[in-house]
Amino acid sequence: MYRRWNPGQLLVASYFSVGMVGTLLLMLPWATREGSSSTFLQAWFTATSALTATGLTVVSTNTHWTVFGQTVILILMQIGGLGVMVLTTLFLFLLGMRIPLGQRLLIAQDRNNFNVTGVIRLARSVLLLTLIIEGIGALLMAYFIPGVWQNGFWPGTFFVIFHAVSAFNGVGFDLTGQSLEPFRQSPGIYLVFMLLILLGSLGYVVLQELLIQRRWSRISLHSRLVLWVTGLITLLGSTFYFITEYSQMAGLSLGQKIVESFFHTVTRTAGFTAVPTAIWNEPFIFLMILMMFVGASPGSTGGGIKTTTFGTIVLAVWSIARGRKEVVLWEREIAVESVMKAFTVTVVALIVIFLSTLAIMTIEGLSLLPVLFEVVSAMATVGLSLGVTSELSPVGQVLITILMFVGRIGVLSLIIFLTKQENRRLRYMKEDILIG
Repeated sequence: MYRRWNPGQLLVASYFSVGMVGTLLLMLPWATREGSSSTFLQAWFTATSALTATGLTVVSTNTHWTVFGQTVILILMQIGGLGVMVLTTLFLFLLGMRIPLGQRLLIAQDRNNFNVTGVIRLARSVLLLTLIIEGIGALLMAYFIPGVWQNGFWPGTFFVIFHAVSAFNGVGFDLTGQSLEPFRQSPGIYLVFMLLILLGSLGYVVLQELLIQRRWSRISLHSRLVLWVTGLITLLGSTFYFITEYSQMAGLSLGQKIVESFFHTVTRTAGFTAVPTAIWNEPFIFLMILMMFVGASPGSTGGGIKTTTFGTIVLAVWSIARGRKEVVLWEREIAVESVMKAFTVTVVALIVIFLSTLAIMTIEGLSLLPVLFEVVSAMATVGLSLGVTSELSPVGQVLITILMFVGRIGVLSLIIFLTKQENRRLRYMKEDILIG
């Protein structure tokens, strides 16, 4: 099997299979509340949104699904965050079975790891980190969220676990029906969600170096680039939100305004909101599209072209503008292959977004900005929407579902899935063309 399919194809097949199982479970009668039912498209959209860590919804998670249905969504969110191949590997390891090379390749592909060595240790570290961070997040939510136990211990426990998993995995599903709008006057809750979202968006390579290996003074070039790009985007986005949305934060203290500004920038990888996105001003909506397009970091639960890709492209353009062929950062030269991958991923992502936006605008008859926002949100597995999701026709919902799927497996995996490995030693004569 591994010889017939490349890692990209196996990765797609694995996620598709899990998504279909989740779809069938959500179509069961006891998955929806009394008087409601789910069509195949609604169940498939929801299952894919949870598995791909996106968070877009066509039905209310709070009112449409029963506890069973919400539990299915919770499990799909966790599987999507950990990775199908990581869970499969851990299961085989517990059974004492040998992990084949093809499986190791899939883990490396799924987690954006550098090589296939030490994948068992990687899988165990991923699971351990995830459970610890989500557990601490759930405890903090139980402390900060007012009235969480008013309906009983088990409903309260499920509520905090659901949101801790949703936040750390960057999903954005909520059980309030209003995202985090009911907690706008409680900045402590937003700080907990921001912490979980940020940790989940950094990627497991960075988390391992910071939390397990504790190599704070000598972290890798990859981790330094991730932290710098993430920090700069968060700082610039928060400042821009504070300036453009200042009038929308009337009645809040200065501290609350600062927290809300940072929150709405951090949530570019998760999809939670403190106020309805419909009241955002167009300048920030446009900036959010750009921030969602960049997305999270490699090996994380988020989508987008990734922070390292964006950082590499900026550095490459800066080097070319200065007449240099090498891309150098902190006295380290970034490999040419990495630079080429960065440009390839970005161009392919832009083409997919352009064609998808054009198709949905034509089919649905909607204007550019909300459709572009929806498409980028789906492709970057964010889950934010300007109210377009529930208005889409079945064809539009299918297109958004496919975009969520592509965003989860990654553009690079999509390229591997669609292409065959070509081993060619023949070389052709070189000739210059005019650029610009």
